[in-house]
Amino acid sequence: MDVTISKPDGGLRERTPVCYSNSMRKVRKPFYKNWRLYVLSALAALFFLEAFLVLSVVVNAKRLNAPEPADVLIVLGAQVYRDGSPSPALRRRLNVAVALYEGGYADTIITTGAQGGNEPMPEADAMKAYLVANGVPQDAVLCDPNSYNTIQNITNAKAIMRAEGFSTAIVVTSDYHLWRALSICKKAGVPATGAGSQNAETWPMAVRNCLQETASWVKYSLTKDGL
Repeated sequence: MDVTISKPDGGLRERTPVCYSNSMRKVRKPFYKNWRLYVLSALAALFFLEAFLVLSVVVNAKRLNAPEPADVLIVLGAQVYRDGSPSPALRRRLNVAVALYEGGYADTIITTGAQGGNEPMPEADAMKAYLVANGVPQDAVLCDPNSYNTIQNITNAKAIMRAEGFSTAIVVTSDYHLWRALSICKKAGVPATGAGSQNAETWPMAVRNCLQETASWVKYSLTKDGL
């Protein structure tokens, strides 16, 4: 490399060749020596992706909570305790269903949910018992006791709707679950709006539910397994 040196009187001296030794050259680190940077970058990307998904769940929980009159209410199941009583999350869903039924939004309710390993009966049957105890006529409640996830909830409810001559629905579930549930309805060809029950009674539980829902969204997107 040649370097031009200026004289004090403003003139230019001739170019003087300058040689750089190997020790002066910038040595690029091998890929494996930058692993910390790549790990931090990956963690940052995952953090922002998770934050985006949580925000999407929260926003859609409010946006999609807009029930319109329909033929049926589809109530998605949740845990039933050993004594046959609904868990708080399930009770909140059922209370929303009772309010919608009494408000004239639909004349029929479909309860969905199979029997889990630690449950004394199918969730759908326990849900029907709760609804009847809270003033819903027994013949207004139809049960699907064979569904183990959200996809099965919707597809089995669709089969019941078709057999009974119904076409439109309101899906009743926890508000953070509405986005995925209504996405499954759309893919299954079930015209539906949503009615969401309160996420949880405490902020830590609400945050945990949203985080779990984002994980379920990822799994659903990758495998189409409707948790």
